[in-house]
Amino acid sequence: MSRLALVAALEALEVGDVSHATEILLGALEDGPTARACRCPVCGLGFEWPGLLDHHLRFSHDVESEAA
Repeated sequence: MSRLALVAALEALEVGDVSHATEILLGALEDGPTARACRCPVCGLGFEWPGLLDHHLRFSHDVESEAA
């Protein structure tokens, strides 16, 4: 769910349009999470950037990055 969808839903609630806020939130839920390009080989978590995966491996699994 994007931050933009949350803001739009909150604005709709501010003016009392509950049905529009519900419509926005349900639409945002249908979008669902995007697939992450970089997967951890140890636990399977996904990351958007290789640097985040390297950080995760180093600090969560005590594994040095192959790229370093």
